[in-house]
Amino acid sequence: MDFNAEFALTIDANVPVVQVCTYEWERLRKYCIDAAARGGKRFFVWDCLKGRKEWHPAEGKEGKYGLPDENVDSGEIIDWFADENQKELVLLLEDFHPQLEDHLILRRLRECVRIKPGLRKTLVVQTLSFSTVKDLEKEVPILELPLPGKEDLGKILKFAIDKLPYDNKPRDMSPTFDEIVDASIGLSSSEAEWTYRKIIADKGRLLETEIGQIVEAKEAVIKKSGILEYFHPESSLNNIGGLENLKEWLKNRGKAFSQDAKKYGLPTPKGLLMLGIPGCGKSLTAKTIANEWNFPLLKFDLGKVFAGIVGESESNIRKALSLAETIAPSILWIDEIEKGLSGLGGNGDSGTSSRVFGTLLTWMQEKKAEVFVIATANDIEKLPPELLRKGRFDEIFFVDLPSESEREEIFKIHIERMDREVGKFDLTALAKKSIGFSGAEIEEAVKEALFAAYGKDREPEQEDVERAIQGTWPLSRTMQESISKLRKWAAARAKLASAPNTEEVKPADGVPQLAQERRNIFA
Repeated sequence: MDFNAEFALTIDANVPVVQVCTYEWERLRKYCIDAAARGGKRFFVWDCLKGRKEWHPAEGKEGKYGLPDENVDSGEIIDWFADENQKELVLLLEDFHPQLEDHLILRRLRECVRIKPGLRKTLVVQTLSFSTVKDLEKEVPILELPLPGKEDLGKILKFAIDKLPYDNKPRDMSPTFDEIVDASIGLSSSEAEWTYRKIIADKGRLLETEIGQIVEAKEAVIKKSGILEYFHPESSLNNIGGLENLKEWLKNRGKAFSQDAKKYGLPTPKGLLMLGIPGCGKSLTAKTIANEWNFPLLKFDLGKVFAGIVGESESNIRKALSLAETIAPSILWIDEIEKGLSGLGGNGDSGTSSRVFGTLLTWMQEKKAEVFVIATANDIEKLPPELLRKGRFDEIFFVDLPSESEREEIFKIHIERMDREVGKFDLTALAKKSIGFSGAEIEEAVKEALFAAYGKDREPEQEDVERAIQGTWPLSRTMQESISKLRKWAAARAKLASAPNTEEVKPADGVPQLAQERRNIFA
């Protein structure tokens, strides 16, 4: 049930007290006016600055001040509402969260919960987060006003085009109305309005050429949250060496978002968990999927959910998930998810980590919006078993070290990216000398060869790359036991992202000369 229907039902059912979490007080006020008018009830609004104000529900416009003592405090307004002589009304307490720190106010609200339904009145408490009325969470329904959808944004855009007083500006504003609305999804009503107004004031128009500015405004809002980051990936699957099994799977899953797939009966894809060794392409794959599917990519920093004000963690994760749903279809990327869940089960956070994790799991299991979750992890032992249960993700893939043929492909990709002729290099020889190297380490070896050649004022050669390989101690040398454990775990519990890699990484394979000399010194 969407917010509009659920809120209207709450008012029609004469629920005595309801909490609504939102920053958008104007939208909430409009919902209250409409709900009161529909039920033939009076509507009042209170804030700590102006006191009580009456609105005529039939007209939906601001009317005269209510009763003589308009400038009442928070306790007096609740007592006025609780009076049995006051019937058939909706009272909105705007920005009421600071008042809830007073235990007497909480007690007054608890008394309001007992109001008889026959009096046909509802007290709407507007707060900024879920945690503010925690003492009443079992007695008061809590609703969250989502960000505006296409219909609401369309009204705001029409208002910006028709009503703003830019008489000296051209009036040819928006032949691409739907495209601008789609680009605005993810903005609040006020953010959308001032974004439109700024563009109109600057350009005197609002055409498809200004969509880029709207997207920039949306990115700024997302970054302001500190939890989500908006990405513009440009890489394609051709920029990833190997991982053929994973690439084929992704191509098939991408098709499942089409209308034809829905008519065929395919369920909406849920997500993907990639486990494996650092530097082997997990993060690059996440960025590539967004580009291939043409979906917005949001990077979710799970660790920052717990940062900031104490008690806001659960609110933070709800906001992040709500934003991802608002701009759906989208991709939500959780990089190194095991680090974000490192505090799970600890004794120092009063169960906050467990509640946040539970919120994430429930959302992953039950979400209806087209949000494809991509999670990456390096350490399987730090992942809670609940996350690996079927139904959370569509599939779990293990990303191993690249095989010899895959290393050839990776060398080719990076040499071409440096604008050098691949034919001048023996890729097979380079692949044989780089056993145990990850894709990231191969990239760094090519870069190092380029730096070395530039320092000698010439083009890079085969020997430069081989020398860079010889001078690198790959991570796999120090992770042999971990790699072995990962491979054994993945053999039974995950799909392989590429063909099995049977190469055995030995300590003597490709030992850098400098490292060998140091070992001899300390032997």
